[in-house]
Amino acid sequence: MPVTIRTHRIIVFVAAIALSAMFFQWHRIPDTFAQAPGEALNCWQGEVRNILLDYIASVSTPGSDDFIPPKDRLAVFDMDGTLMSEKPFPFVFEAAIRYLVQHKGELSSKGPQYKSLCEAAEKLDMGYLRKHFNQIFVLPFEGKTYEFYRSWCLKLFETEVNPLKNRPQKALIYKPMIELIDLLHEHGFQVYVVSGSLQFAIMAISEKYLHVDESRCIGSMVQAKAKRDGKRIAFTRGELQPPPNVKSGKAIRIMMRTGRAPVLAFGNSRGDTWMLEFTASSPYRHMAFVLDHDDPREFVYHHPALLKTAQEKKWVVISMKESFKTVYGE
Repeated sequence: MPVTIRTHRIIVFVAAIALSAMFFQWHRIPDTFAQAPGEALNCWQGEVRNILLDYIASVSTPGSDDFIPPKDRLAVFDMDGTLMSEKPFPFVFEAAIRYLVQHKGELSSKGPQYKSLCEAAEKLDMGYLRKHFNQIFVLPFEGKTYEFYRSWCLKLFETEVNPLKNRPQKALIYKPMIELIDLLHEHGFQVYVVSGSLQFAIMAISEKYLHVDESRCIGSMVQAKAKRDGKRIAFTRGELQPPPNVKSGKAIRIMMRTGRAPVLAFGNSRGDTWMLEFTASSPYRHMAFVLDHDDPREFVYHHPALLKTAQEKKWVVISMKESFKTVYGE
């Protein structure tokens, strides 16, 4: 059937409208920013907020030169000191210390190592406990099931009062960081918590408090032992499984779990350096952030060596004092 000039013009006009709609859809700003540009990350302020919003929009907008496919949109966060306060010590230490103190008689009778650990826990001798972190990760809950350990950690997290802030650990989570995690999820990022703490301690709190699925928790591991318990399989805890999830161990475990380098990373200590450097190796547009504890609303302390590395490598330093409108959400 021959095409008339009028019919041809109609076809061209309709095609032009369709292409225009497709172009707009392809290049539009993500909904969070298009509908409420002033509301995204409203717990943040200053330059870092702008850097984060620009990065998230750029890598998640189809058609952008920096667009990253969702399968490669991987973000990793350290936990203690990055998502929540770690003073006077990380909550995984708190969980072990409280158990050692409450079960001192039973545990001390198992041998000299157990007795020394119980005494150090009772005195809050953090020098000894940090020096023997392999033991504190393993011995208090040796032979216990993973379910028991996870339940104990959750209970401690929700009820134990931080002596320096006089509030439970669950109230010491940084609201701006959780807000950021929520925004990353909205824009197709796979968010992982990567910590030196034991993996099942992280999993105990990750979904309810950190807004990260427990399947995306990467931590230090203890070997599992499986045995039949009626119709179910029970898994009990054994020795610490190397490498611990600090320093190069973080990069190793991220690679083994995900098979790729992250494009976005947040840390706060020297133990996070390898994770940040691994992120900097991504072929996509990537960013590494270092949280600096310079805010008296939380605790004031610094890691000078990490801050120097961040300056040399052009990583973004997040001043809690300057970048957080609120710390804990109050």
